[in-house]
Amino acid sequence: MRTIDSFAAAVHRKRRERGLTLGEVAAKAGYSASYLSKLLHGHRALLPTVVHDLDTVLAADGELDKIAAAQRGDSRAVTRPVQLPAAAADFVGREEQLQAMDHALITQGRPGATVTIVIEGGFWVGKTALAVHWAASVQARFPGGCLFADLRGLAPGAPAEPEEVLDGFLAALGVSAAELGTSSLQTRIARYRSLLAERPAIVILDNVAGYRQAEWLLPGAGSVVLATSRERQSGLLARTGGTAIELPPLRPGQAIELLGRRAGEARVRASAAAAELVVEQCGCLPMTVLIAAEHLQRHRETTLDELADRLSSDKTRLDLFTSSDPAVNIHGVVDVSYLALPAMARRVFRYLGVGPANVVGAESVAVLTELDLERAGEAMRLLAEAHLVEPLADGRYRISHLLRAYAHQRALVEERLSEVERAHDCALRWYAATAWNANNTLIPSWANSGITPENLAGVEPMSFKEGGFEAAMAWCEREVATALQVARNARTYGAKDVLWLLPTAFLPYFVLTRSWNTWLVAAHDGLAAARAAGSDAGVARSLQALGWVEYELGRTDDGIAHLEEALRRHDELGDDRSRAWTAYGLGLAYAGSDRFAEARELHELADRLFADAAVKVGAAVNRAALAEVCDQLGLANMAMEYALDALNRAQEFSSKAVLGIAHQRIGVLLSRHGQHRAALKHFDEALAVRGRSWQSWGAAETLISRAKALCELGQVEQARETYSRSLELLDALRDIRAVDVRTRLASLEAGSSPTARDLGSALTN
Repeated sequence: MRTIDSFAAAVHRKRRERGLTLGEVAAKAGYSASYLSKLLHGHRALLPTVVHDLDTVLAADGELDKIAAAQRGDSRAVTRPVQLPAAAADFVGREEQLQAMDHALITQGRPGATVTIVIEGGFWVGKTALAVHWAASVQARFPGGCLFADLRGLAPGAPAEPEEVLDGFLAALGVSAAELGTSSLQTRIARYRSLLAERPAIVILDNVAGYRQAEWLLPGAGSVVLATSRERQSGLLARTGGTAIELPPLRPGQAIELLGRRAGEARVRASAAAAELVVEQCGCLPMTVLIAAEHLQRHRETTLDELADRLSSDKTRLDLFTSSDPAVNIHGVVDVSYLALPAMARRVFRYLGVGPANVVGAESVAVLTELDLERAGEAMRLLAEAHLVEPLADGRYRISHLLRAYAHQRALVEERLSEVERAHDCALRWYAATAWNANNTLIPSWANSGITPENLAGVEPMSFKEGGFEAAMAWCEREVATALQVARNARTYGAKDVLWLLPTAFLPYFVLTRSWNTWLVAAHDGLAAARAAGSDAGVARSLQALGWVEYELGRTDDGIAHLEEALRRHDELGDDRSRAWTAYGLGLAYAGSDRFAEARELHELADRLFADAAVKVGAAVNRAALAEVCDQLGLANMAMEYALDALNRAQEFSSKAVLGIAHQRIGVLLSRHGQHRAALKHFDEALAVRGRSWQSWGAAETLISRAKALCELGQVEQARETYSRSLELLDALRDIRAVDVRTRLASLEAGSSPTARDLGSALTN
């Protein structure tokens, strides 16, 4: 009774020191005042969990735990192991994951339940650091402390034996060596779970191989199991009902913050662009960023620009992460994951290192590896489960710069050089041929591709006959960035012509979507590749693409010069189809410079060439352009005839893109001649077919024209709403016309009603 009195006296002393009533102590600890009173009077057992909660609430620093242990006569209960390794000195980010772990602790912590959290992610992504950081923040809640073991599931050497880890945990919990030596395995498992049932703990199982390795180490109710793994732990999660935390690399800003903390924030700020490139080449992995930072600290003479150049080279990228220390040797770390793969998945991984793209779909992987689509997809799923590739929301996969460099080295060692060259060029041809098929579906009979049986050997590109326009547009939106990266970075062995074909193949996509920045890059890349390959057709096609986008961007003089040269070259080559499209583009550029008579000559030339080549889409859009030019020349009746003819032609196509152009042109003509109500009907028809995301530019154009017509009709409120809708689209596109629209909106807000003439030439068409 004396000991119980000592415990009660200690509780009362601590609560008085903190100015708390017994009821307040009970509420803070999560118990009723009645229960706490009975506990202090000896009518309830001093359960370790309850005692620890009181010790925590009263900040008794373990004093209450020790007094209660003495009362129970159990010296082992005093043992509270905290086996956490040292936490990372510079822990950044991970707010989303930490919040998810806190949520799991709250929602899974039901009576009789064990909270299980599995952190999954690739090598060096910071799984252990996250586990330790979180455990350190919550371990005070657990009277049993924190147990930690590295199970070496995917690590050099043999995996840890679960029985040895179990005995280590029991010893840390106060079980004597004699008891361990005389007990059966099942008895020791039961003893372990009984101890943690009395005194719940956090159990960290780092680098777990699977459920079988962890099974004996899973505690009973009240405790938390925190497991980390490089592989998917479906079995462990299925049996425990746990929460999976997928740990991605750091975000670029977080990786730069980590680099700055170690290498010096001022140094990083002074070379911000180089720092961005360094963390990108490091894959934004905490360990690789820290290795890079440590290198900068040891080699103060090395600049961030020099380090970025070193990491950007395929030959030297992995050198920085190669060491005699296994913990920081990328080869040894990745070897374990790579060698655990089935043979087919290892081969696919090697070929990802020699392929021309770091973002791939199952179709391009099948071409690269000469596998059927199903087996290529299965191999990619296995690589994703091993966290050697990152699955993307659109069904494709990304391989990091570091893993791609590792895979490349493996391929050079394990594959024949001739096969490596074949695979690379085959993938390159596939991208070019598929891009051509897709863009020729967007605008049928666009141009002669220049692709011949020789440079298509062994390639079966994707066909868009079933999905039609929508499937082709979806492929272009998804793959254009990858395709241009392929063309820019490829070191082809026998497909140099493809390096200009690929950028120029996307011209229909660019024309339809007005993706000006990408269009400009593609045009320059195509021109450089065509000149390097000595291709006259490639130079002509690339100049056409370059001149057209320069005109669209307002660089009219440069655009006209390049289009004029392209037209001359197409004439010399006898490529009338490309000549027709170039004449059409040059006519637009002349009209934009108020050279309407010359523009008419070019559009009439294009009209004849399109008719001779039976390019129906070209004829339709060119007639719409002729309508505008004739109207500017004072030929209003002829202009409307051309516009109506363009509309009739557009109605023949399954794609609605040309229909939107035709209705827009008729609406502009009608509005210009005072027929604003009739114009609104055509603007509404244009908007009805310009609702897709890739048509945002065209929708904004029509909304501006519609708002102008509404202003002329005195419908100011509707005009304001229409301008606002166009402004949302223009802001999303970062289009300079947003400035003019804001001016119009401000004018409307001020109470003046602008007319069409007020908008100026920037908003006319």
